[in-house]
Order: sequence, then C-alpha cells, then structure tokens
Amino acid sequence: MKDYHPFIDDSAYRARLAGHRYVVLRPRGEVSTVYTTVQTAIQARFSDLAISYPAQAHVTLKGFPAGTPLAAVQALVQTWAAEAPPLQVAVERVTIFPEPFKIVIVQVRKTVALFHALVRLRNLAERRTLPDWPTGTIPRVEEWIFHLSVAYCALLSATDWSAVASFGENLSIPAAACSIHEVEIAAFDEGQEYSGGSYPLGQNG
Repeated sequence: MKDYHPFIDDSAYRARLAGHRYVVLRPRGEVSTVYTTVQTAIQARFSDLAISYPAQAHVTLKGFPAGTPLAAVQALVQTWAAEAPPLQVAVERVTIFPEPFKIVIVQVRKTVALFHALVRLRNLAERRTLPDWPTGTIPRVEEWIFHLSVAYCALLSATDWSAVASFGENLSIPAAACSIHEVEIAAFDEGQEYSGGSYPLGQNG
C-alpha cells in the first residue's frame, strides 16, 4: 500500500471532523504548485495569526457527517467512480468564503464534467439514503463553488480576517490545470485522518 498523505495535519482541526468522511480529488503538478505558492504567501505575511492551513491541496466533492458508516461511503464511491470520467481541475483566482466561514480559497473552474460528476454523486448518495448535513447548511448543487481551501481563518477577529481576506484576494495566480484519474475518501476518527480508499475514475468507460 502506498503511503497516505493526509489533507489535514492540524490536530485541533482534525478533532472537529471526528466521524466525518469526505470524497475528494487530489490535484498534483502545476495546480499543486500554485496552491502551495498562495498558501506560503499567506503564511509568511500572517505568521502571527491563528490560521489553520490544510496540509494538501484538495477539491471536496461531498462530505458526510459523523455517524456515516465508512463502508456505505466506500460502496457509493466505488459505484460512482466507475462511471465518472477522469476530471480536470483548472484554477481561476484566489478568493474567499466570507463570514461565518472565513476561508481563503483558490477557485476551480466549474466545468461541465465536474458539475455533472457532482450532481450524480449527490443524487446517488440521496438514493442510497446516506446521512447528510441539515438542510440549508450546504449550498445547492447549482450554487456549489469548486475550490481548494488554502487557509481556515474562523478564529480570527473581524479586523484580522479583513486583512487576510484583502491580501488573499489581491494575489494573482498563473493559469494551471491537471487531469485527475482517481478519487479518494478521507476519513476522520479518534483525532486521526486516514484513507478510506482510492478509486480509479472511468473504469466502465
């Protein structure tokens, strides 16, 4: 088994995710380079602030709350991934999710393939009656913004958050894209993150 590189290495943040499962894409190459460059710039400018930084770039497609059996998510993703094509992740700009989220993100282009993959994953999860978040807490599929979370700033004061948000939104990034051929499940239990499995995309053509 290949080594697993967790997406979250902040122990306090991991603790808040206990019992959660996430279906994610792991970009590499030039997209990962852009992500690291943006994150490094924010870390250097605001090293004295209580900001949590993800350890690895990731595009979350679907999350499941505590109490969701990992086996049910694995069965779902195995079925979904076999029919989903390889997916392209292309970055567009640095922006934010404002209060109450306070997250700096690299926005990802909403391609037809990504959108259809998201719709099908949500619909399949609903048909299988997997646990879901309370109504209204997750944007509707039409409103979903594909993104790479760069910095979690929920603990910052309004003044500090304003400074970080302004800095982030004024960062420019080069065009970058990569093709992703597998989807992963990130699982969180007892303060740890571990792999719930990797599944190749498009096995059924």
